[in-house]
Amino acid sequence: MRSRRGGRPEAAETARLGGTILAAAEAAFLKFGFSKASIQAIAAAAGTSKQTVFARFGSKERLFIEVSNALLRERFSAEPSRGAPVRDKLIEVAAQALDAMLDPKMVMMFSIIMGEAKRFPELARLADEDSTFPGRERMLAIIAEAAAAGEVRCTDPRRAMLMLQDMVLSSPLRAAIAGADDMPADARRNWVTDAVDIFMDGLRSSN
Repeated sequence: MRSRRGGRPEAAETARLGGTILAAAEAAFLKFGFSKASIQAIAAAAGTSKQTVFARFGSKERLFIEVSNALLRERFSAEPSRGAPVRDKLIEVAAQALDAMLDPKMVMMFSIIMGEAKRFPELARLADEDSTFPGRERMLAIIAEAAAAGEVRCTDPRRAMLMLQDMVLSSPLRAAIAGADDMPADARRNWVTDAVDIFMDGLRSSN
């Protein structure tokens, strides 16, 4: 392995190692759940050490969240056009978020969080507070920009984003975890459109 001065791996090698660790962690979490997945086994599968995994991700909980976010980032396309109406941008991003979260792997990851939250409250806290999920980032940016421009009435864009997220995701995710049939594409789009329209009705500017 080529290295930089001081023995540090080059950026490309560091990125490859991170991807390898995430792939090994994804396989372990999906197979064994959170509590039974072993960081030692994940490190061995990635060809590195347990210490390296912790140095890179900080904790098992944060590694789990990063695996989830990596899966989600793969399922998001380019950001919506800045010139599009607020409603259209929110529908586009929310539809991508719903499609991403209803992917079978993400349904399993979310069910792991729900099933093990009581034993591992830090995992649940990180999942609830994490802001790097692309859907959250993009919805928050759209709402904040619209509020700043006076297009909607909103004093707390993050709170509004979390409300919209719950409107879009909660019921379909619960149904998926319970084993309901896959939600058809047209039903997903209608669900998202209705959720965004109800949300927007509550944020209309008084101007």
